[in-house]
Amino acid sequence: MNNSEPVVHFLYEPGNGGLDRVAILLANGMAKRGISTELWLTKADGPVAHLIASNVKIRIVPTPRIGGRGVQLFLQIPAVAGMMRKHRPRAIFSAGNQTNLSLVIARKLAADIPTKIIQKITNPVLRPGFNHWVKVYRTWRFGLTARLGDMSLTLSAADAENYAQTYPRAADKFHAVPNPYVHADMLASGEHRIARAPGLAPRLLAVGRIAPQKGYMTLIAALARIADRPWSMTILGDGPLLDEAKRFTKKLGLADRIEFRGFVDDVTPYFSQSDILVLSSRWEGFPAVPIEAMATGCAVVATDCSAGLTQLLNQIGQHTVPVHDPEALAKAISNEIDSPQPIEPLRACATAYSIENSVEDHLKLLQQVCGTS
Repeated sequence: MNNSEPVVHFLYEPGNGGLDRVAILLANGMAKRGISTELWLTKADGPVAHLIASNVKIRIVPTPRIGGRGVQLFLQIPAVAGMMRKHRPRAIFSAGNQTNLSLVIARKLAADIPTKIIQKITNPVLRPGFNHWVKVYRTWRFGLTARLGDMSLTLSAADAENYAQTYPRAADKFHAVPNPYVHADMLASGEHRIARAPGLAPRLLAVGRIAPQKGYMTLIAALARIADRPWSMTILGDGPLLDEAKRFTKKLGLADRIEFRGFVDDVTPYFSQSDILVLSSRWEGFPAVPIEAMATGCAVVATDCSAGLTQLLNQIGQHTVPVHDPEALAKAISNEIDSPQPIEPLRACATAYSIENSVEDHLKLLQQVCGTS
């Protein structure tokens, strides 16, 4: 591969979302390998901007400062096309769903450039609560986007298989790839963990934005069902339902057992100090938090919110529970309290998602789509 031709990672901003961190870590990893690597951003400032390595070149996409993210991504398409013509990157990695379509349209406008567009589907195409016409539109839009791009990356084999069946005209474009979720400190933390003995009060943890998607009301209701057992819960995250979650916690008499800590930039110490991560989401693409927890040896109890996560946990003999079912979630937490999961299978499973392994797998797919010229 000609390392002088830049590889671009296209990201709206270095925000506090998982895909923002992933895009930056991938860019850093490729730059570390000697590849000319750039980040194209609409905004340069954000919570994870400090993660960007000094050898990753930042280019700001000229964007009208009107409307929200979706409007700005649409309005900047001509500017992106111009940047493609000027800088002629070998390939552009889209960070996630929102930028997939705008990038393939921009390449169409740029015309006659060899740049490959590598998309990534980070959240499900169809989600609970969508009405019929929204489902029809999103199914059509994602199919069109996949056909116009050169490769569509999914976060699990289960997702790749599902989308290949849904979009047979683009079936050969879907490839599963692990995201870089796990860093060395997480794996090192797991090396020193001592398994919790059955009968000891577990330290429970939940991580994620306090919003309808994450199912926190189901989690709190589940914890109320095992209030007669010893446990403590820490919740990391902010969001629109934070006050409602606190009120619900107080109403159920759990205010002294559930601690809300707000957004935390580095969650590794919390994983290391916790025994069980509980994921109560209604839906996810392929969530990073359970993988990060497993890397530290923290057990995971999760809903069936992600086909990829369910598939992964099944491989080590773990099972997910139905979404929005506090009774089932309470039972699963109780079972984990009584019979703790062995640590090593958790850590071994998470190793595939290390930064080094993920960068290597992304580069193999980059080579595949670009060829050897």
